[in-house]
Amino acid sequence: MSTACWTCRNRTIRCDSSSIPCVKCEKAGLECFEQRPLRWVKGVAIRGKMRGHIFGEDRKASDENPRTQLEQKQVIHSRTKSLTTNITPSFALQDPCIHNLDRSSRFYLDYYNLRVAKLFILYDSESNPFRRLLTYAMENSTLRKTIVAVAARHFANAGQSFDQVNDGLSPRFINANLDAFHFKQQAIKALSLSLSHPEPSQKDAIMPAILLLIFLDLLESGIEGWKYHLRGAEGLVNLSHSMLEPSDSKSINGNPGETVEETRRFITRQFSLVSTFGGALSGSKSSPEFCMNFDESRHHESIIRSFLGCPVFLLRAIRYFSNQRHVIKSLDMHDDLSIHEHVQNTLSMLELTANFDCLEWASDSVESSVSSAAELQKLSLLSQAYKTATILYGKRVLRAFKTSTGPTASDNEELVLRLLDVIESLQCDPALFKCLLWPTFIAGLECQTHSEQNLVIGFLKMLWNLTSCLNVINASKMVHDNWKRKNFDGNLASGESELYVIEQGWLLI
Repeated sequence: MSTACWTCRNRTIRCDSSSIPCVKCEKAGLECFEQRPLRWVKGVAIRGKMRGHIFGEDRKASDENPRTQLEQKQVIHSRTKSLTTNITPSFALQDPCIHNLDRSSRFYLDYYNLRVAKLFILYDSESNPFRRLLTYAMENSTLRKTIVAVAARHFANAGQSFDQVNDGLSPRFINANLDAFHFKQQAIKALSLSLSHPEPSQKDAIMPAILLLIFLDLLESGIEGWKYHLRGAEGLVNLSHSMLEPSDSKSINGNPGETVEETRRFITRQFSLVSTFGGALSGSKSSPEFCMNFDESRHHESIIRSFLGCPVFLLRAIRYFSNQRHVIKSLDMHDDLSIHEHVQNTLSMLELTANFDCLEWASDSVESSVSSAAELQKLSLLSQAYKTATILYGKRVLRAFKTSTGPTASDNEELVLRLLDVIESLQCDPALFKCLLWPTFIAGLECQTHSEQNLVIGFLKMLWNLTSCLNVINASKMVHDNWKRKNFDGNLASGESELYVIEQGWLLI
């Protein structure tokens, strides 16, 4: 932050201009705004004789009950929380399509536009597909209610801390938490109704709604719930493959802009990514419906439209190692020939992964004319983090084959240190750092020293501050439990316990 924050300027004190929040606001327990915050007021005017004047039953209720009026003012005041952003809030204030919605829904749509849409993608831009969903949501109530539910949950989470998730919540965040449950119930009901009476015009809005419900699960916990939504998407694909086929060139809402074909491809990529990372830490296989089988020469995804910035090759490697876990369970462990074959195949994939050129991938993924050498290097480091984590994950699976050729925990020490160094070097770039939950968790599973463990917890705390996703809190609990188990077992984990740790059904992205 190059200038003093608005909060310090309003308090007429000197701001340290270090970051958002600045040190002085954080110490004072105040909300740190970079710019003058948007004011939500009760009534038809901000000032003058009509200030605070309301009509109808709301006025009657407020006049009869002063406490209700005070509570309403507190709720309205809470709407400005967590809107620290450089993007001008304009969607909910100007779009005529939503004037008939209640104030809370309009606020959360605007909050989604400002805060949430950029959370689920690597680089925010004018072509952010998640922000474009707002346009489609204006004509589809199911998608609109889902967007509102996701935004309400994120807003409610913003009032919680990493160390005390449910303690000391202020009234405004308690209200937001109730909003989140209310709007989630509406979204689930709307989706159920849409699936019970499907209409051709709604099909291409239902899939994004299901994807957003998966992201809602990340905000709530990141355990199990995402599986049911993914299965629902699979069933929908089986019911109507035309949803994912580029046969219709019209846009979702009939207006010019992004085509259905392009949107379907993007949404399907996100389901594939969820299936890959979810399957990597789950007892069930990755979804066959969302295998990464795109023709990369025709449909190369721009890094601008990437969710995590993880190269496709590494996603396929993760999927391969994940499937090998399930092979282990089905093998006759006395069949040495079969075991040897799978071990060799796993070693070959590990070698291919180790030879993956991160800098070359980064260079091919961005336009050199608009990207500096520093940006290219940071993108290369992001892929390096996923590469190293993928190798550690593959070696963990290899150890479960219980063969003498498998690596030991000590073999991974150098890789863990390298991964932690890469993650630490990306702390200066929040856009890239927010994508590192999975590599951080994998590093946490392999940590051997207290200093390494403290680094991992520090990274997870920063990820929580950037994302407000409760799956980060649960990732922290998981690594803590793993460290306790290691201490209890004397670091002599069996192949079975190696797999146990990564079969809990977590979606850590």
